[in-house]
Amino acid sequence: MQIKWIGLVSYESYSIKDQQEITNTIAKYDAYPIFLPNKVLKESLHYYDTVISFIFHNFTSYKYESISRYLELLESYKVMNQMFATAILSLHQRFPHATILFNDPYFLLVPKIMSENRNLHMGYYFHSPFPSYEIFRVLISAKEIMESLLCCDVIGFQVYEYARQFFTCCHRLLSLEAESRPGGIIAIIYKGRNVLIKVRHTGISQEYIENVIRTKEFKAELQQLKKIIRNRVVIASVDKLSYISGIKNKLIAYRDFLRNYPNYFGNTLLIQYCTPGISCTEEVSKEIKSIVESINKEFPTSILYGEMKIPNEHRLALLMLSEVLLVTSLRDGFCLLPFEFLIAKRAKLENGETGIGSIILSEFAGCSRAINSICQINPYIVSNISDSILTSLQPTLDKSPSFQHDLDYIRKHDVINWLNFLLKDIKFSPNETFLYLDAISNKVLKAGCLFDHLMNSEILSCYARASNRVILLNSEGTLIPVASKAIIQTTNIVSHKLRQLLTTLCSDNKNSVYILGGKAKSLMDKWFGDIPKLGLAAEYGYHYRTHMEHNWKRPVIEDNGEWKEKVREVFLWYKERTDGTEIEVKDGSIVWLYKEADPELGNWQAKGLEKALKLVLAEYPQVTTIHGRGFVEVKLKRLEKEEFIRGVLESVKEIKGDIDFVLCIGDDTADEPMFQIINSLITEVYSAFTCIVGRKPSRARYYVNDYKDSLTALEQLVNCVDKMEIGKLSDQSVQAEESLIHNSTSVIAPTTVCIFYNNRVRKKYSFHYEEYPYFK
Repeated sequence: MQIKWIGLVSYESYSIKDQQEITNTIAKYDAYPIFLPNKVLKESLHYYDTVISFIFHNFTSYKYESISRYLELLESYKVMNQMFATAILSLHQRFPHATILFNDPYFLLVPKIMSENRNLHMGYYFHSPFPSYEIFRVLISAKEIMESLLCCDVIGFQVYEYARQFFTCCHRLLSLEAESRPGGIIAIIYKGRNVLIKVRHTGISQEYIENVIRTKEFKAELQQLKKIIRNRVVIASVDKLSYISGIKNKLIAYRDFLRNYPNYFGNTLLIQYCTPGISCTEEVSKEIKSIVESINKEFPTSILYGEMKIPNEHRLALLMLSEVLLVTSLRDGFCLLPFEFLIAKRAKLENGETGIGSIILSEFAGCSRAINSICQINPYIVSNISDSILTSLQPTLDKSPSFQHDLDYIRKHDVINWLNFLLKDIKFSPNETFLYLDAISNKVLKAGCLFDHLMNSEILSCYARASNRVILLNSEGTLIPVASKAIIQTTNIVSHKLRQLLTTLCSDNKNSVYILGGKAKSLMDKWFGDIPKLGLAAEYGYHYRTHMEHNWKRPVIEDNGEWKEKVREVFLWYKERTDGTEIEVKDGSIVWLYKEADPELGNWQAKGLEKALKLVLAEYPQVTTIHGRGFVEVKLKRLEKEEFIRGVLESVKEIKGDIDFVLCIGDDTADEPMFQIINSLITEVYSAFTCIVGRKPSRARYYVNDYKDSLTALEQLVNCVDKMEIGKLSDQSVQAEESLIHNSTSVIAPTTVCIFYNNRVRKKYSFHYEEYPYFK
């Protein structure tokens, strides 16, 4: 396994010549530097150290900047992420099959930036904890960060607790749910992709530590420490100089221990080292030094304190000589000191010396779930720490069984095994090359080339050549953003660009353009009613107007509406018990909206509501219940988009003759039956393009990324007739398309796909489905 590293260096510290020399020197170690402006690097690291690091450890920042300063730091952080993404993409061109793994929250925005350029194998592993939703949402860019992380194939955490916090953030910020998969796999479905969630604790290199212990430098440090310690019992602590480390509570607890048990004074020594962070704060250092000074004044030479970066030899010598390792972090994911302590103690036993020692470990440290031979404490309870010190210094039961168990765990979970498992999951995660089909449960189609961006297809050629076109468009989520009721009432969400595009499309006599939506007639009329020759359908077709007429019509439906009042009573019952919900009464349906409610409460109440409706609606076979994302709707069964679509196609054919081009764009599951109808109508003279907004499971053959991408596609249709030369597809393009199809064949359940060129079927290919274990 070949690993390449990318690091950050401030370019203002080096001349161009120095930069080149650094690049050439470290290249032999498979390392590649990125030279950042000094201001960007300094502010980015300051933002990480004082904002992100605290939030990811479940604290809000200890030091509040002004809003303008905060935004300035955030902008530098984004610039650093952009430059880092550009560097990785450049490197990836040289190593196109490389797997990319990010560690810790330094580059939270990079995956999204990179995924916009190409499909990559990416993973993100958090050595730090992941914060609770209540803390995480303090970040201005919280939603953007979540969307970026979910562009990875695999996201890893030290312990399940952190993964659970991540699931909650996914649910509350993006309305996504974690789902279990066979084989102990947990995944989150994001834009049709399975983002795998892995829980596996990071290990250490046991071999490296053992090699350090054999060096002359280690033995020299050992002898030096023995002179300082003399015959006293050592309590060792090594922490980052930060509030999060809980050093203040530790020192106060040690002082209380000496006060309560004075016979230990003179016989114990607390050695506390603090390693400075990137933005070491003078306030933390000053406070800790003050406490150390007061304790040493009361109990002389009972604490040895130092602020420095400790060499590995010195740290391991300290762990070997100490009787107790004391870790009081208030929140910590990456805590490997207990692992080093255990290996150092084993080396001591192998040298013929005695003493396994004791580990006092905060329950908020990630590794507290991984090892057994510890005394677990709550670092917020000072008395809990001092009592544990006393217990650890007294003779106890045989620790050998749990000590051996932990050594076995460290051996099996070393850093190489951890990395191998993680990279394997990233490399073979089932994404991007797979298309999910609802029609065939438990199967996936290994034919990513058939689910392509709409504008990568032959649509422009087919559109320009066609003489009788039908364009069918969903409204919210497809042409305009999905918005809350308050925004809809106060803001015009139909852009000027969209109005111009629809007006131009409708003015072409070859086009019949229809917009379909579930909203009420008044709202659809407000949005699109003044555009000439535009067909509209409100409430899934309960009200409609054709592209040839301006007046609204209604299909003949026999219904007295008695069911609606009963449904409304049930909806009111649940509305009163669920804050943030609303009821929308339309002519042909009634909707209970819970998008603005607490997500978990809303989902629970919606499930209860569905059960209640089954009882109430048992005597009304003409209605049906739909549970969509953020709503429960009861409507007449005849109000289906597919029924309206059939009527539109028949009407256009009757008036204008045979249809030779259909474009249908939608954004959710309610549009799937519509796609199915359009796909079934493909003939040798009929070009049909079904398109879903977002890359997600769909019967649609194409996708666009978002509603803005839909407008871009329509704009290209408007411009293509004048700008595009119509001609036959080159043989080279035909061969490339044939190659894509042939490369996607497999073994189960054959079907047929027609590939269209210049408005006619050029080739027909058979391909097959294959099972994949992730989706059984």
